[in-house]
Amino acid sequence: MGVMGSGMGKFRGFGLRYWVLSILSGEPSTGSMIMDKIEGISMGHWRPSPGHVYPLLNSLTTEGYLTVESREGKKYYSLTSKGIEIIERSWFPWRTVGGFPGFNGLEDALKNIEILADYILDNKEKATANDEFRDRIKKVLERLSSM
Repeated sequence: MGVMGSGMGKFRGFGLRYWVLSILSGEPSTGSMIMDKIEGISMGHWRPSPGHVYPLLNSLTTEGYLTVESREGKKYYSLTSKGIEIIERSWFPWRTVGGFPGFNGLEDALKNIEILADYILDNKEKATANDEFRDRIKKVLERLSSM
């Protein structure tokens, strides 16, 4: 578990705080831009609702992780030094989303694989019921077994 939030949850709710902080580590963004980026990162499988994103942005701002600047009638959110510190000190499965420094290469990649493997195993009924998922998992396992 990271510094913020608790529990693993399901994919859609897992780590939204970290997704937002990671995205904002790249550039200031509006709430709508953040939702678009998450939708793109998830390859269209998930777009968080405004009802989740905007209250979270307000909370992160109140907690001192973000600043907000109005430009052309839109609110642009940026990380504060406290927000940058959380990103650099914490590990979470989506750490490389924003491309920020602090990624520990193979160690963090292996942690990603372990957590994602747990997620797949927790949802094995869905994964094995879908031929495409089963084939993709098999290909990943074959690639890793070739080491």
